[in-house]
Order: sequence, then structure tokens, then C-alpha cells
Amino acid sequence: MNKYHIRFNTHHEDTGLTWRVFENGKEHLVKHLRISVPVCDEITDENGVAKWNIQCEGTMTIKDGTAYIS
Repeated sequence: MNKYHIRFNTHHEDTGLTWRVFENGKEHLVKHLRISVPVCDEITDENGVAKWNIQCEGTMTIKDGTAYIS
């Protein structure tokens, strides 16, 4: 089981990669999300700055720019 932190990508510009999905700390940029597990909020620290995330646990696959977490 993996831990995910999910945040809006404020620097996506015209890429369409609107979501930052951190899987055990490794970042993936995706266009869309489909989450079928319970979620909650969680604060993480990024270089001394508090960041608000949606957090969940499960497994992820990415297909055609969509992250599926189940």
C-alpha cells in the first residue's frame, strides 16, 4: 500500500497537468484524478512552507494522463 499526497499544480500553465500526485514522496503530474479510496486532508512541509494536501492510501495506475487510485 502506498501513501499519496495530492495538490493542485499552480504552475501548470497550458500543459493541462493540473494535479501533483506525490506517491511515497515521488511526484507525478497528471491531468485528471479518479480516487476510489477514503481521503482526508493532511499538512506537509515543503522547504519550511506548510502545504495542504488531500491524502489517501492505495495503489495508483496512470493511463492517458489520468491517475487512478484504488
